[in-house]
Amino acid sequence: MNSQNFSSFLENRLAKSGNPICMGMDPVLELIPIEGTPEEKIKRFYFEILEEVLRRGVSPAVIKPNSAYYECISIEALRVLQEIIKAYQAAGIPSILDAKRGDIGKSSAAYAHAAFNVFGADAVTVSPWMGSDSVAPFLPKDGNKGVYALLRTSNKGAADFQDLPIKEGSTAFFAVAKKLMDWDNGNLGAVVGATHPEELESITRFFVEHNHEIPFLIPGVSIPGVPGGQGGDAKTVLKAINNGGGKRHFHVLNSSSGLNFAWQAKGTPNAFATACVDALERLADSLR
Repeated sequence: MNSQNFSSFLENRLAKSGNPICMGMDPVLELIPIEGTPEEKIKRFYFEILEEVLRRGVSPAVIKPNSAYYECISIEALRVLQEIIKAYQAAGIPSILDAKRGDIGKSSAAYAHAAFNVFGADAVTVSPWMGSDSVAPFLPKDGNKGVYALLRTSNKGAADFQDLPIKEGSTAFFAVAKKLMDWDNGNLGAVVGATHPEELESITRFFVEHNHEIPFLIPGVSIPGVPGGQGGDAKTVLKAINNGGGKRHFHVLNSSSGLNFAWQAKGTPNAFATACVDALERLADSLR
C-alpha cells in the first residue's frame, strides 16, 4: 500500500478488480479434496485457486482469511496463512485478517503488530466494545492499514447487546456507529451483516447524514446456484446501500464457503479451483 488512506485504497482496488467481492478463506479440512498433511492441503488448495484466478483474470477485490481456522490446526498452519497472504498480495489482491481483536492498549498494540507486521495483512477486524484505547493502536496517525470494527452482526445472539435501547428510537449499535466516526482517520470501517437489508440501509443513511461514509465489510452473502452463505442476496445488499444514499464504492461483500467449496454443488472435487472461480465470476456478473 502507498501513502493514501485505506478508504481511498479500497476505492481504487474495487475499480481495478471490477467487483466488490471479498473471498473468505476459512479452510474446512474435510471439504478440501487434496491428499497430504492439513498444512499441505490448505496451502495447495488456496494456491491452486490463486493460479486459476490469475489464469482466468477473474479476481476478488480482497481476501479475508479467518485466523481461527488456521490457529485450531497448528503453528505450522499459521505459517501457511502468512504465505497465503503474501502470495495473494503479490498478485495484487489485498487481505483482511479476520481476527476480531480488541484489548487494553498495550495488548491491542501487540495484536496490531502481529496482524500488520507478522502476518502482513492489509486490514484486520476488531471489536470496539472496550472503547477508544483498545482501537487506537490499530489506527496510528501515520498509518494506512485498514481496521474493520464490529458494528452490526447477523448472528442470533447479536440482539443481546447490539439491540439494547440507549434512547428513544435508537439502539446500541448506532452509538457504536457514532463512535466510529469520532475515531476514524480514513482507515476505519465497519462489519455489517448482509441478512437484514433494511438495517443496512438505515446504517448507511446514518453515516451519510453525518457526512462521514466509511467502508463496510458485509459477510453472509449468498451466490446464485451455490449452497452456503447466510442468506444475504448480494444485489439486494448493494441496493440497500444505494437506497441509504451511499456514494463511495468501497464496500466489500464477503462469501466464504460458497466460493471455497463451490465444487460441492456440481460434485466435482477434482475441479475445486475451477468451481471456485466460476462461482466468483457468477457472483461478480450478478452485480453488474
